[in-house]
Amino acid sequence: MTSSESPEFVGPPVPPDLESAAPPPVEPTVVAAGHLHPGVLFLRLLDGLRNAILPLAVALVAQQSWLMWFVLVMFVYGMAYWLARYMTFRYVLTEDELITTEGILHRQERRIPVDRIQDLNFESSLLRRMTGLVVVSVETASGKGAEASLDSLGRYEAEQLREVLLALRRRSGQVQVDAPPPEEIPIFSTSAIELTVLGLTNNRVGAIIVGLFAIFEFADELGFGGVVFGTGSDLVQRLGTLSPPVLVVILAAGLFLFLLAGWLLSIAASFVMFHDFRLTQRDDVILRRFGLITTRSQSLPKRRIQRVLLEASLLRRLLGMVVVRADSAGSGMDAKEELRSGRDIIAPVTQRPVGEAIVPWLLPDLYVQDLDFQRVSPKVVGRIFAEGLLLTTLVVTFGWLAIGPIALVALILVPIAWMFGFLAYHNLGYRELEDYFALRWGILGRYRAFVPLHKVQAAQLDAGPVDRLFGLASLVVYVAGGSPTRLSYLPRREAERLKSAIAARAAESRFVW
Repeated sequence: MTSSESPEFVGPPVPPDLESAAPPPVEPTVVAAGHLHPGVLFLRLLDGLRNAILPLAVALVAQQSWLMWFVLVMFVYGMAYWLARYMTFRYVLTEDELITTEGILHRQERRIPVDRIQDLNFESSLLRRMTGLVVVSVETASGKGAEASLDSLGRYEAEQLREVLLALRRRSGQVQVDAPPPEEIPIFSTSAIELTVLGLTNNRVGAIIVGLFAIFEFADELGFGGVVFGTGSDLVQRLGTLSPPVLVVILAAGLFLFLLAGWLLSIAASFVMFHDFRLTQRDDVILRRFGLITTRSQSLPKRRIQRVLLEASLLRRLLGMVVVRADSAGSGMDAKEELRSGRDIIAPVTQRPVGEAIVPWLLPDLYVQDLDFQRVSPKVVGRIFAEGLLLTTLVVTFGWLAIGPIALVALILVPIAWMFGFLAYHNLGYRELEDYFALRWGILGRYRAFVPLHKVQAAQLDAGPVDRLFGLASLVVYVAGGSPTRLSYLPRREAERLKSAIAARAAESRFVW
């Protein structure tokens, strides 16, 4: 090449095709897969027939053919929907996620990472137990209840799915699905006496009142409301003709029978809900099994526990009994569902020493027997007394204008307010521990909460006008599960110190759901 020739331009090397150079995608390893059990169609058939019987009977009695056809069309539509769901529903568990798919026209696919699964709960009604079926609910920390529901699987398939999921949790490099399950360690089980005490201390008189009102409304809908009301009026008139001593005896006997019915209903509900309650541990998972008609089997990984509570209402405190609860990530969001399923219950009711001995199984290295609590400010007595005095003044003033001197009866609120303040001061307290923060509160009952510091989401200070007048404040501790834990009537400076200390300790810890 001479100096007169222009140099040949050589561009940068052409990069290879990225798609052709990329390694082929690795298919995830499927460790479990399956469909719904055919028995679910039989259950849905029974449900459809049960829902259609009453409308069909009404249609026949009223001789309304259009209503009969409407009920039949809805029955066929419902069965077609469940048949399509049965044919299209499929679940697949890989090493990383649980995948559920369903639908024909509207296809739905849901993927739940394995490390996000918090609970795998089993529920089986009496009819499902007879047919060997179980409902599997997959719960995460979303706080929205079940993230996915497998309704219904065979008992063997459900147990196998749980074993595989537990194996995935304890994996170390590879999944050892075929390894024998670890041994279950028994922790606690209820007795018939404890369930009876649970019913006696949880009277359901309100449920009886609601039931009676519902019966009256149903009778009124059927056209018998006037008869029921007339019978009640006649009974009241006859009672009015009795002598005062006889009337007192009859009313006392009626009140006793009413309360007895409430107690019997509560005891029956306790046995139905928590019959054969067993608490065990396998690896780092707490297992609960209970139920008479509907049996439930629930798992709770210990690392998901956000707060443990020991609750003793007035009657249970007098009997030396406590209820043990554990809030996990996302719990406390649906109170009705938690009450129905009992998913936050660790011990329905037990002796106080036994309940305290359960706590270390849930929160490692936390022993709460004879734990001393530091009391809040004694100003709490004056604070509550001032509120009671203000309330009494208002009630007496407006009551005097409305009903006269009889309003002075409200003065009884003054000593009651002082007594409540005194009891609150003796129940309120806190204790700073190495890895936990303990709180205690209550007036007639006594409640204790134990919060792992590495689970704390936030610490907040609240102080209303009256609190600021007395130099007091409330400390509120938030975790990922359950309602906030509040400790009231702390000295302002102490509350600020605790808030800063808890926030600092929580920030130093690595948060784990």
